[in-house]
Amino acid sequence: MPTKIPQDVTREDKLVGPLTLRQFLYILGAAGLIFIAYQYYALQYLYFIAFILISLLIALLALALAFAQINGRPFGVFLLNVLHFLLGDRSLIWHKESRDVVTAIKVHATDLKDTKTELQERKSGKQIKMQIEQLANVLDTGGTMKPDISVTTSTISNLNASPAPSAEPVDVEDVLKDVD
Repeated sequence: MPTKIPQDVTREDKLVGPLTLRQFLYILGAAGLIFIAYQYYALQYLYFIAFILISLLIALLALALAFAQINGRPFGVFLLNVLHFLLGDRSLIWHKESRDVVTAIKVHATDLKDTKTELQERKSGKQIKMQIEQLANVLDTGGTMKPDISVTTSTISNLNASPAPSAEPVDVEDVLKDVD
């Protein structure tokens, strides 16, 4: 006997007619509040106009909470976001770090490649091809490869000196870290 598999598990179940439980409770709560306002009107604590205004506000809020959506989100989430914005702190303060905390990188003229050679390498795509070949080699060998293959990824050679190659195999993460 085949069983029916639900397709949309995020949709709420209809419990009371065409209403979900949440919608029904919003409407029921609003009806209760309107009834309390009517009792105050009947005991002459409220004027008729005040009773009508209170009833309309409660009914509109209940209908909005039960059925309205703004940008695909329920109206209750929208109201919480508005309250969070209005009551939250809106000032951002930037704290500048002192000069001694920031470490300076010293670059010598010998560390930089000349622009003509760099432009020629970019046009030929030599460096990118080497990196793609190395990554393909790592993927073909199942994630490990011989460590004697080196990758040159930086135009500045002395800043990030890589450790000497060891006898350990190189993983995909190591190659991707070198590429970044």
